[in-house]
Amino acid sequence: MRIAFIGGGNMAKAIIAGLLKHGHSSQHILVCAPTQATRSEMVEQFNVRVHQDNCTAAAFADVIILAVKPFIVPLVCEELAPVIAQHDGDKLVISIAAGVKQNTISTKLGDHQRVICAMPNLPTAIGKGLTGLYAPKLSQQADVDTADHLMRAVGDTVWLQEESQMSTIVATAGSSPAYFFLFLEAMEKAAINQGLPQATATKAVLQSAMGAIAMAMDSQHDFAKLRRQVTSPKGTTEQAILAFQHGELDALVANAMDSAADRAKELSLG
Repeated sequence: MRIAFIGGGNMAKAIIAGLLKHGHSSQHILVCAPTQATRSEMVEQFNVRVHQDNCTAAAFADVIILAVKPFIVPLVCEELAPVIAQHDGDKLVISIAAGVKQNTISTKLGDHQRVICAMPNLPTAIGKGLTGLYAPKLSQQADVDTADHLMRAVGDTVWLQEESQMSTIVATAGSSPAYFFLFLEAMEKAAINQGLPQATATKAVLQSAMGAIAMAMDSQHDFAKLRRQVTSPKGTTEQAILAFQHGELDALVANAMDSAADRAKELSLG
C-alpha cells in the first residue's frame, strides 16, 4: 500500500513512525512538504520518499492522508480534485485535520466519496494514542478496515456513528491529555508545599498515576468500584475524595469538557 502524507508536521511524523515500526516499507511512504528543510528531515529521520508537489504525491498513493492545518484543507482538496478524477476515484483520502467535515472534503475533491475523517490525540506520538474515526454509512468496508489498520499503528481506535460525535471525542480524548497533565501538576505542587522535594513529588505523582491506569486497564471493574476499593471509611483517601466532591469535581469536569466540545463545534468547517 502506497501512502502519501500531504503535510509533514508532528502528527504525520508520529503516524509514519508507527507504520515503520509495524513493518510498512519506507519506500511506500511519500511526504509532501513545501520546505526543503522539512523534506530533508523526513528523509534523514525515516528514509521515506519526499516531494514538493501535492498532485504528484497524490498520483503516487493508494491512500492520501491530509495532515495540513485545517484552514488549508479546502484549498489542498481543490488542488487534488483533478488527480482524483483522473484515477477514477481509486484513492482513499483520510483527513486528520481537526474540525474539517467529511462532506466539505468530499465536495472539494469533486464529490469524491472515499473520504474518512480521523482525530488522533497527542499520545499517538509514542504509539499510545486514541483516534476517533468517522466514515459515512455507505463507505466501503475495505476503506474502513484500511483506515483502522493505519491508525492502530499508533494506538487504539474508536469508530463514531455520527460525525457530530467528533466534538465529544475532541473533549474526551483529543484535549484530555492536558487535563491529566494539569491534575498531575496540581498534585505535584501540593506535595511540594507539604514538604516533599520536587524530584520526590514528581516521582510519587507519576508512578501513582501509572499504577492507577495500569490497574484500571487490567480490571473488569468500573472506575467507581475501583475508587471505592481504595477508599476506606473514615480513612485518609475518603477525606481527599470528600474534598473533591465538596468542590463539585464532577460538575467542574463536565463544564470543562462541554467547553472543549463547544469550541470544537465552533471551529468546525463546512
